Amino acid sequence: TFMMNSEFNLSLLAPCLGLGMREVSGGQRSPLFEAARLATLDRVTSLVQQLPVAHHVFQPFLPVEATAYWNKLNDLFGDAMLYRSLTTLARALAQYLLVFPKLPSHLHLPPEKERDTVKFVVMTLEALAWHLIHEQIPLSLDLQAGLDCCCLALQLPSLWSTLSSPEMVTHACSLIHCVRFVLEAVVVQPGDQLLSPERRMNIPKASRENEIDSDTQNPAYITAACAMVAEMVESLSSVLALGHKRNSNTPAFLTSVLRNIIISLARLPLVNSYTRVPPLVWKLGWSPKPGGDFGTAFPEIPVEFLQEKEVFKEFIYRINALGWTSRTQFEETWATLLGVLVTQPLVMEQEESPPEEDTERTQINVLAVQAITSLVLSAMTVPVAGNPAVSCLEQQPRNKPLKALDTRFGRKLSIIRGIVEQEIQAMVSKRENIATHHLYQAWDPVPSLSPATTGALISHDKLLLQINPERELGNMSYKLGQVSIHSVWLGNSITPLREEEWEEEEEEEADVPAPASPPTSPVNSRKHRAGVDIHSCSQFLLELYSRWILPSGSARRTPIILISEVVRSLLVVSDLFTERTQFEMMYSALTELRRVHPAEDEILTQYLVPATCKAAAVLGMDKAVAEPVSRLLESTLRSSHLPSKVGALHGALYVLECDLLDETAKQLVPVISDYLLSNLKAVAHCVNIHSQQHVLVMCATAFYLIENYPLDVGPEFSASIIQMCGVMLSGSEESTPSIIYHCVLRGLERLLLSEQLCRLDAESLVKLSVDRVNVHSPHRAMAALGLMLTCMYTGKEKLSPGRSSDPSPATPDSESVIVAMERVSVLFDRVRKGFPCEARVVARILPQFLDDFFPPQDVMNKVIGEFLSNQQPYPQFMATVVYKVFQTLHTTGQSSMVRDWVMLSLSNFTQRTPVAMAVWSLSCFFVSASTSPWVSAVLPHVISRMGKLEQVDINLFCLVATDFYRHQIEEELDRRAFQSVFEVVAAPGNPYHRLLTCLRNVHKV
Repeated sequence: TFMMNSEFNLSLLAPCLGLGMREVSGGQRSPLFEAARLATLDRVTSLVQQLPVAHHVFQPFLPVEATAYWNKLNDLFGDAMLYRSLTTLARALAQYLLVFPKLPSHLHLPPEKERDTVKFVVMTLEALAWHLIHEQIPLSLDLQAGLDCCCLALQLPSLWSTLSSPEMVTHACSLIHCVRFVLEAVVVQPGDQLLSPERRMNIPKASRENEIDSDTQNPAYITAACAMVAEMVESLSSVLALGHKRNSNTPAFLTSVLRNIIISLARLPLVNSYTRVPPLVWKLGWSPKPGGDFGTAFPEIPVEFLQEKEVFKEFIYRINALGWTSRTQFEETWATLLGVLVTQPLVMEQEESPPEEDTERTQINVLAVQAITSLVLSAMTVPVAGNPAVSCLEQQPRNKPLKALDTRFGRKLSIIRGIVEQEIQAMVSKRENIATHHLYQAWDPVPSLSPATTGALISHDKLLLQINPERELGNMSYKLGQVSIHSVWLGNSITPLREEEWEEEEEEEADVPAPASPPTSPVNSRKHRAGVDIHSCSQFLLELYSRWILPSGSARRTPIILISEVVRSLLVVSDLFTERTQFEMMYSALTELRRVHPAEDEILTQYLVPATCKAAAVLGMDKAVAEPVSRLLESTLRSSHLPSKVGALHGALYVLECDLLDETAKQLVPVISDYLLSNLKAVAHCVNIHSQQHVLVMCATAFYLIENYPLDVGPEFSASIIQMCGVMLSGSEESTPSIIYHCVLRGLERLLLSEQLCRLDAESLVKLSVDRVNVHSPHRAMAALGLMLTCMYTGKEKLSPGRSSDPSPATPDSESVIVAMERVSVLFDRVRKGFPCEARVVARILPQFLDDFFPPQDVMNKVIGEFLSNQQPYPQFMATVVYKVFQTLHTTGQSSMVRDWVMLSLSNFTQRTPVAMAVWSLSCFFVSASTSPWVSAVLPHVISRMGKLEQVDINLFCLVATDFYRHQIEEELDRRAFQSVFEVVAAPGNPYHRLLTCLRNVHKV
């Protein structure tokens, strides 16, 4: 009722939803969230009801007719109050849609509200376009709110389906016209055009004629919508491509939102079929008859058009950008691409066509292989296969979950390190899987493989330090190691049995043949993704590729460039294999290819080596396989071709993951470790002039060896690697690129938690982390803070002082107290000297950190002193620290200590200058010390009034001070002492004088 009141400030809805979500994600019921959600949805409905009943398409590029409908719309959009409500509600609705995936089902969008929500999104975009037409430029915040809301609504399947329905066709067209208009206004410079004239879309002549002939003529706005979406999709590769020269003037905060909206719009059935057709096809004279519900669906493009290289390139660009909307569309695209492959004569006859034709043909085949690879791979995107607007490629990290995080201290570290991780991600992540500007929305596409929760995405915090270290944070593109060997075994029930181990197995299960394939029932979730029969696709490609790459008896030969492309495709597609026999076939085909193909072909080697290793690793690396694979790795690491060496390291990571037999490890590990030592030593001090990819994979391999093969590499290897990591981390920002800095820090943190480092190595990391926390760059300091916290919570620091659960805690040795105190000083220092974003983060973790490591009496002085210090530029953050420390004492039954500290510190507060700051500090102090939830709730408001001394501030000060006096001071002596502190500084008219009057009134009552 309160929120639905007409006086209620709508801009509070978004923060209420955000705050309520904290309770919901903590597993609690949140009346605040539920009320804010209902209020938002009801207000959306009431706004939509003000629109004219029958919706007309808003076409901002055309002159407006003076009809009753448009007059009503002009009145609505011209009303400043309504426009303000519209953009404020868009912000609240975006906040709700943002947290939607994390909500329990009873808080989802009710079906009866879906149409209103879609109408509201369309209305918001129409209002923004209306303001642009009338040269009332919207604020960038309003533009962002409208586009964010539109982007998130289109990502929600139920809302997208509503917009797709035939009865909402005018809304869909309106939205397309308005987005195109906003795009023109925001992105295109004066005197320029979205696309150059030759790239402009012309509706095919045939379809125009068909419309005139047919009884049901398509309205012009539908035809225009098709052309507009096709143009917008074309612009994704230029004006809306980050890094493109034409993108330099586009506001960065809108680029990814607009891209995402365009992809979602282009997937609507109304325009999807037309949008997938390359414009060149029309120019070549294709004139099919459109059909479908909207009269805009075209048949698949005939293969002969796709044999033109430029047409084929454009077709591939479109299917990659837009994905597929149904199993049928996937199968049609698959058939089209195979059609191109099959109709091209594949092999080169010795004396046949001229070389130019051969080259052209080979290039088309290479493109077809690349396109088929990415199509099959798109079935591996989560959570919605084939939809690039909401999904990205599944990952399965090779690192195992850290057992140390399940200990008592590990759980404490997880909480605090999780907060720092959130902030690092917000600063550094490429955020390729998130379109809107909201900072903490990044997620990792790692589905669970355990039977109970198969397919559910594992939450970000559970994956702490588990993602492959060589992967840049937030980079969602395909990388080698995308899917770990263990997950291939687990997801497909493949048993990596080695002949050497068969005897033991046979005793247990004498009647079962050893390497049994998993059952081929469609229940096996990995074989059917999104209804697509991925097993058949990957099997077909495996058989086709095997025929191509193996020599046949005739004089025909497959072009070398195509062989490389096929092996590269096999390396990627094998992530989707579901049976052991497929890996056996892959291994034997690649082994045969290696035997007959010249070893000097380095371009092939860079794919052939990791592909061979991957197949061998899945099969279990028994002796027969291990020897040739080890020799292959050894010879490739000696090569002078860098991409081949990078490929070999990826291959080594695959092989190391399958728990090598002792004999193989003895042969292979020294080769890899020697390579890593000599190469890392050469580049540690000047990483920037070396191949970034090579350094990342070397670091990842080194960390994996130390964690999983500690006895094989020995302590000297670990010590040398850590020393080189220290050199890399200590380098300047120019000499050590950011991506490598983060990779190394995260790798070291993981080693600490996997308990594979000796005491000396661990101590050197402590010194290194403290040193790095003091660097100027916020994201580097934050990452180092993560390492410092991990150092403190592991190893010797576990014995630090702190509240123990034992009734008689052992007295902590003074040395560990001093060490821990030094670390705390570093943190307080960062609050004082860091940027606001760093001070805020450190203030978030300080209370928990202090509670974990120290008895309260040891740190109270420091916390209060820091809050009062005139050198402290961020007293507002320190106020929250004081509050949380006091609240912890209250919850542990130590309220008397809070009272004593307040009484002890009062005179320091009253001496603070200016008086406004003294009164503000005292107000924060009393609120923090209060045991009343109502008084505590005022803290954010009090903090926001920092430095002000108006009547409302004096009233608040008197209120909270009186509350403390009445409820927390029981002894008469203490009450007198409390009054006397203020009597010293009271003067007629000042806040202290007013407080004393209030205190006297307390006694009268």
